[in-house]
Amino acid sequence: MVPAAELRASVTAYASKLLAKSSLALSRALDAVYAGGEMALPEALRLEAGLFGLCFATDDMREGTRAFLEKRKPRFPGR
Repeated sequence: MVPAAELRASVTAYASKLLAKSSLALSRALDAVYAGGEMALPEALRLEAGLFGLCFATDDMREGTRAFLEKRKPRFPGR
């Protein structure tokens, strides 16, 4: 929670952080939250594991790993 006077700046800062992340990974995370919230825990965990596996096979994952090893900010291609 932030004071009302700081809300716009706080939202803008948070949105900037999200924009720096992989859009594919964020999309899969939202899929897990929305769909998983309607499932029993074992089924939701299977869904999450499957979505994680999909993320692991992307160019974004490879770029994130390379950027980490090279100690630089990633430039996610969205693939």
